[in-house]
Amino acid sequence: MKRFIGAVAAAMLLGTALATSVADVKKKGVLVLGTDPQFAPFEFTNDKGEIQGFEIDLAQAIAKDLGVRLEIRSVGFGALMPGAVTSGRVDMAMSGITITDERSKIVSFSSPLYRSAQVFIVRKGNPRKFSWPAKTLAGRNIGVQANTTGQYEADQRLKPLKANIKVYNNFASALADLRAGRIDTVIGDAPTVDYLAKAQPGQFEKAGQNLASEDYGVAVKKNSDLVGAINATLERLRKNGEYQKLLEKWIVQK
Repeated sequence: MKRFIGAVAAAMLLGTALATSVADVKKKGVLVLGTDPQFAPFEFTNDKGEIQGFEIDLAQAIAKDLGVRLEIRSVGFGALMPGAVTSGRVDMAMSGITITDERSKIVSFSSPLYRSAQVFIVRKGNPRKFSWPAKTLAGRNIGVQANTTGQYEADQRLKPLKANIKVYNNFASALADLRAGRIDTVIGDAPTVDYLAKAQPGQFEKAGQNLASEDYGVAVKKNSDLVGAINATLERLRKNGEYQKLLEKWIVQK
């Protein structure tokens, strides 16, 4: 889902502070997770005001393996990546963060924790008859969330086809405009379509072929040994079957 645009140079200005280490986390007794909880089913706020989701459960497991408690901080994605990570405001970030070469220059990533895809979300029944791929997108209004992979792909691949790209600060606003018919489609992540089918039945569906594929990862300060600890937890969860159970709890459609 998430990708920052032109953020590398800005992050370099933050300096080269020492990476948060496993020893630092254990000494303070808390692992601080930064996340933007607007990306169900990976992270979202429930009716009780609690942040939950697939990545939140993974973060709880990482903290448990480190022998510390998890503290969750809600951070808007524009501030989360990369600023909150590189400045040490959070120890790690999880928010459907796409692993990219650009990002890997300034933060370190865990091994991939989920394989996803960018897709086109339309109103149920696809009343505007949107399809992809297409030779032209002239007259098409396409919504994207700011600073995400969707915006990057739209700028690189859809604008040259004459599409009108409308950028939103948050995904909910884009969906609201789609529901009202003000735009033809919204670019989002494949699991989001499945979640919307359950949370808002009869309103949205996927149209056309996938726009792009991507891997999500956990972001930490560059060269932090937290990467090794995070990867160890992910491997343990995969081997003992807990990872699959979490997939079935949050993502896999039954």
